[in-house]
Amino acid sequence: MGAWRYLLRGIICGILSLAAIASTALGEIKELDFTINSNGSESFGSLIQQAEEYAKTSIDREFKADPNLTEISIVILIDRQKQVVPILRSRVSRSQWQRDTRIDQWTRYFGDAKILLGLRNTNLPQASFPASQTSLPFSERRRLIENDPGFRDD
Repeated sequence: MGAWRYLLRGIICGILSLAAIASTALGEIKELDFTINSNGSESFGSLIQQAEEYAKTSIDREFKADPNLTEISIVILIDRQKQVVPILRSRVSRSQWQRDTRIDQWTRYFGDAKILLGLRNTNLPQASFPASQTSLPFSERRRLIENDPGFRDD
């Protein structure tokens, strides 16, 4: 009977030790999402600058406010004409931030946000399609549609 008691005590101590190690190793990670409202007159570059500044200020503030915080993940969204699109995502640990506070080091930019927000560069050449596709034979129209990169035939 005594051997079972020692075995059970050993198992419980082992589980508690693993739990303590795991909680210490994981630390505290905070995930934040912020939305910046756009009035529609800003350029994409100014929206990026605004988002970077907001992310940098937020990361700095969160690390100062919570000493147990070990990592922050922040996503900045742009709300333009009721369309919400992510523009950047930063993920940085406290030690990385203490070494280098340049936000672009820890940031992933969403390049498609420019298109989704309707901020395309008008100087880019547009795809050339015939002016009137209805006058083309059906087989030719089908070929043009199938060659479109957005075409899906499910």
